[in-house]
Amino acid sequence: KSNKIGIELDDYHYHEVVDRLGCIMDNVDRQLLQHPVLKLETEVRDQVNAGLEELWQAYNKISQIHLDTKK
Repeated sequence: KSNKIGIELDDYHYHEVVDRLGCIMDNVDRQLLQHPVLKLETEVRDQVNAGLEELWQAYNKISQIHLDTKK
């Protein structure tokens, strides 16, 4: 449990954020990166992909924090 911001967070709160990040990353991939326009417009595709990479880093970081709270 964490109480960093005056709100008591439990295991589920962390799991929920990990799950939502996974859903968002999946949507970005399926709805944007796989879109024919972004397959043609590679500069824009690279920008969207950079955003996806940032989300991936956040996903990994919060996953590790979640694991650490279980110890």
